[in-house]
Amino acid sequence: MTAYRLTEGATLVVRVDGGPWQTLTFDVASFADPEAATPGELAVAVAVGLKGVTAETDDADRLVLATDDTGETTTLEVSASSTAAAALGLAPGAHAAGTGPGSAHLTGTAGPFAIPEKASMTVHVDGKARKVGFGEHKGDWTPADAAENINTKLRRTVARVTGDGHVRLVSPTQGVGSRLTVTGPADPDTPDASAVLGFTGPASHTDPYRTEPARLACRPAADTVVVENLTSAPIELQLPTGRCVLPARGRLVVARDTAADGLLSRLAAQGAVRTSPERNT
Repeated sequence: MTAYRLTEGATLVVRVDGGPWQTLTFDVASFADPEAATPGELAVAVAVGLKGVTAETDDADRLVLATDDTGETTTLEVSASSTAAAALGLAPGAHAAGTGPGSAHLTGTAGPFAIPEKASMTVHVDGKARKVGFGEHKGDWTPADAAENINTKLRRTVARVTGDGHVRLVSPTQGVGSRLTVTGPADPDTPDASAVLGFTGPASHTDPYRTEPARLACRPAADTVVVENLTSAPIELQLPTGRCVLPARGRLVVARDTAADGLLSRLAAQGAVRTSPERNT
């Protein structure tokens, strides 16, 4: 059975998705054998002592740490200050990233924030909008205070605090349909909370997994040109619009600006193709 030899008070310092650093201090005296902790015992300690991290054993009976969330936007980092890292077989500064579609996220500026009383903004989460107001508050808002207020108004956990004091919004949806937009108040006399928190410009909208249908533009004859293959062999064309194959003696209708492409001009000069205006018949 795999065993990990930890010293009393050894620490594992990690952070999840760029959030605050968390420290787990191991109490080896609580293990059945203080000099040989099992993966199962360590997994229990991780589950109790760290947020956003799960632990399990793999087929080789080794301890495996993983984030609760999945997707390309998830990260798990181990601080070089972790005194238990060597005993756990983790390199100082070890870093892992998830795979697969993640969740849309926006990161504002670092706090604290001087948010005026009655300031507001609208947060659009996956296409659904809700106004977020900021009421009376003693002094500046800490990132934690601002995130808690946003989540209270949205009635779900969307805002979180990063390790360097920024407020980050994360869509609860993964992949297609995951998108976020932050807009200021419609009333110009209402203070704009989004500007204070830094959700402006590129940090105000993201739709990373947007999908589009296949489209074919139907151009009128005056805007198109016919390209004719004068040879007895197919010609592969790498045009600005993409790759296509022009069959032997075949014809291809392209936009007039595409017909001016350098490749077609060279082929025309070599006598391999001929271009002519498209005519409706």
